Amino acid sequence: MNRELTKKSEGVGERPVARQRQAAQQVTTAQDDWGLVEVGVSASGEVLEVAINAALFEHVKPSDLAEAMLQAARAAQRRAKQLHR
Repeated sequence: MNRELTKKSEGVGERPVARQRQAAQQVTTAQDDWGLVEVGVSASGEVLEVAINAALFEHVKPSDLAEAMLQAARAAQRRAKQLHR
């Protein structure tokens, strides 16, 4: 019986940590206005993923691609900040 209580109390203490870990691992995504780039960021705003629309990629200049990446990253970071206040 004492072991069961110990296991239960250990589990209770781990839940908030597990929730924090899960929230930190969530990926928030956003796209640029043209749908060229999608960026995923962590809860802290760190860029984790970048996906480029292959159908549009060949039709844009490198400077437009760079602008789209920045726009998507900033949008994802704003969204993550709002979600994780």
